[in-house]
Amino acid sequence: MAAKKPNLSKPKSTTPITPAAPAAQTPVAPATTPAAAVAPAATTAVIAPAATPAPAATVAVATPERDRSGVVAIIAKLHHVDADIARDAAVTLGTLPANADSVSALIAVLLDADRFFHPVVRAAAAASLGKLRDPRAFEALLHATRDPMAETSDEAVKALGHLRDRRALPMLKAIVRNSDNFYLANVQASAEVALKQIGE
Repeated sequence: MAAKKPNLSKPKSTTPITPAAPAAQTPVAPATTPAAAVAPAATTAVIAPAATPAPAATVAVATPERDRSGVVAIIAKLHHVDADIARDAAVTLGTLPANADSVSALIAVLLDADRFFHPVVRAAAAASLGKLRDPRAFEALLHATRDPMAETSDEAVKALGHLRDRRALPMLKAIVRNSDNFYLANVQASAEVALKQIGE
């Protein structure tokens, strides 16, 4: 069989195929409500009524009667059977302005005529009298330097230094000498300080 001859005729012209331009990218937008969706009904804002301002705090006005009744109540606690409560009352009186009632009550504690008051209460009374620096307390403080409890004696000596009354000098010097060995070392040291406060 004879071989086929190759077809040497020119190929038919073909129209070049232009590639379709790629579609432009659409940026991804956040999901939106379709246009056909019905918009929600407008919300009506509810206006809350204005808050009523709180009334101004009432400030209690101190009066002489109110102050005196407070001091009387504190003085009454000096006789409490609980020594801690009585001591706190004595300390509190030393932080208030001096008046005849408080000074007299503290003096009575210090003299302890009926042997009722605990040593810690007597010591607190002596310390408060020293803070108040009322000259009416001088004799009671001088008496209390011989208190058998060193704590009370020590506070009385310190209080005499605060009073700066030169009448206390002989007693303070006697305490420093301690001829009868009555005083503890801390009371003697307080007497030395008191002497310097008074000017010796």
